[in-house]
Amino acid sequence: MSWVGRVLFVGALCFLAFVWGVSATTWKIFPSRQIAHVLAGLDAWGKFDERALPLNVIGRADGAKSVDPVQIFAPSESDDLILVTGGFFFRQDVCPKFGCMAYVTDRSGKIEHSWEYDPDLLFTDADFVRFKGERGLLNLNVQGVDIGADGSLVVVFQGKNLFPYQVGIAKFDWQGKLLWIRIDNSHHWPKVGSDGRIYTPIARIVTDDKQVAETREPLKCKNGAVFQEGVQILSPDGKELHRFWMDEVVQASDMQGLEYSVRNDCDPFHVNGVDLLNAAGASRIPGTKEGDLVVSLRSSSALVVLDQTDGHIEKIISGPMVAQHSPRVLQDGTLAVFDNLGGLDTKNGSRVLIVDPATGKEHTVFPRLAGDPGADLLAEQQGAINFSTDGKRVLVAETVGGRLFEADVATGKPLWQMDAISDFGPFLKLTGQSDGKSALMRVHTQGAQYLSRADVARWDAMH
Repeated sequence: MSWVGRVLFVGALCFLAFVWGVSATTWKIFPSRQIAHVLAGLDAWGKFDERALPLNVIGRADGAKSVDPVQIFAPSESDDLILVTGGFFFRQDVCPKFGCMAYVTDRSGKIEHSWEYDPDLLFTDADFVRFKGERGLLNLNVQGVDIGADGSLVVVFQGKNLFPYQVGIAKFDWQGKLLWIRIDNSHHWPKVGSDGRIYTPIARIVTDDKQVAETREPLKCKNGAVFQEGVQILSPDGKELHRFWMDEVVQASDMQGLEYSVRNDCDPFHVNGVDLLNAAGASRIPGTKEGDLVVSLRSSSALVVLDQTDGHIEKIISGPMVAQHSPRVLQDGTLAVFDNLGGLDTKNGSRVLIVDPATGKEHTVFPRLAGDPGADLLAEQQGAINFSTDGKRVLVAETVGGRLFEADVATGKPLWQMDAISDFGPFLKLTGQSDGKSALMRVHTQGAQYLSRADVARWDAMH
């Protein structure tokens, strides 16, 4: 064969491969799924984080003089403690081997209790055969925690340089002993009910969807791999009880609009938080009952109430919040969220918002005045809130800014602030990047919640 013939032959093969690839992607025939996974992997690779630092480290804390510095703006009416979400190699001054996954502090910054665990013992290479990328000290970290009535800590793990980034969930006792772990693509923040049941957002990758919610609208996900998400309910011992996938729930409930008008067809729901409806909340929403699920959907800027038994949609709340996180059901049955981008009355746009599901009326809790600490609250992503038992105070975690605030709910006045700063000198020495000199860095604040001193004393006595 002449060189001209060889060139034409190779060109014809390339053209046929191109046509077949386009046809496969368009009509979802072989090898469309393989192509989707490759494209999704390339997209994830484009977001690769090359920093030799643990996940959720923001950067050097210029000007900081100590770890977790605090400011007290007003005296608190309570002496309760605060459970702070940490991470691997965070606060090695307290958890010297692997860092504090979570810790209990008072308002002065004194740590009363902590949990640490070797990340290499949590996961194996076999756990990650379905993931693209690699696990390692730099690629896995704590995303959110919640605590049970017995002092057990439930921890959700996420990753960077991994596809998918949603990893799984584990449970530890008060002393840090691992009770169980699941590599099940749990993500964001867990919720532990009063009966010990555990609720988490979950994810799965779908590559054969053609239309949005089975409507006539073509799916516009360029890489073809869609994060379809939902809610998982686990027993206290980690057994799966229920899974409600939002794409199935939406279609069964005839609520296709929730999936239709979103910013990203590759992530049509982005479930990022779950709470449980109380009796007061059920009285405000006809047709619901205590124990139903209040679920936050970032992509559609909506809260949905799902029936606890079959997952059908009972109520949709939307309008004032934008890309919100961290839904909370308050004592009086109103709903609160960390409203990431809906706070037009603040300098940058984030706020704590309370909505009445019965009337739709809403009001901003924090921040309120331009000159107050926290008036520049901004978290375009993530962010978490938790209220005191009496509903008078709120803890606000500005995740991506590395700040934690406490505010008075009635007045919006800030009471307390902690900057999430940790010394990564020990980690840099461990990884051969320095000689171990102090290296103060700001980290993400993934969340905080109130703990009573009586509960902490009881858990200490039990163990």
